[in-house]
Amino acid sequence: MVDSSYIKFFHLGGLMRKKLQIYISSTYYDLIEERHTAVEAVLQAGHIPAGIEQFFKESPMKMRKRWIDESDVYILILGGFYGLTLPDESMSYTHWEYEYAGEAGKPRFAFVVTDEALRQQPYDFTAIEYYQKFQEFKQSVMEQVPTYYVEDVRHIKMVLRDQLPEYAARDDLYGWFSGKDVPDVQKLLEENARLKAELEKKK
Repeated sequence: MVDSSYIKFFHLGGLMRKKLQIYISSTYYDLIEERHTAVEAVLQAGHIPAGIEQFFKESPMKMRKRWIDESDVYILILGGFYGLTLPDESMSYTHWEYEYAGEAGKPRFAFVVTDEALRQQPYDFTAIEYYQKFQEFKQSVMEQVPTYYVEDVRHIKMVLRDQLPEYAARDDLYGWFSGKDVPDVQKLLEENARLKAELEKKK
């Protein structure tokens, strides 16, 4: 068996570069620029962005579940819309993704576009459909997870630049590794055997 501390040595030595998969959840049309900025910041940090709305307006729940399950961190961006609701209208798809990520034990944090920024938009966000339900959802998010206010998309980039390295350093987030970054297992076994033999001689 390969000594776990030896594996850890390779990881801490920087030979294995962990890439986190970051699930980005938001409504679509009102947050295109914010989502694009988040995706760009995740890529610049060397991680993998994921999110159904990048590709589909509507998508099967199984796909949403799988992508969240495979992700390491969940990011929510809240603007002025509650979003498209489930067929039973119990909650929006974005709301459901947030709740499911919590049930799946994913670390979550959120960006909330400020009312001041929303007033610059060409719509009255106080007159949107499901306004009250959206306000209740937003309040619950702000009480449950770390929340960052957004007056400008640059705030998203700055927060992700600061926060993602902290998540990448967490031992409980496994992430993804490129095949070229994974040490040769046979070499690890041989080196582990050599080190054990040296220890035995010193006893």
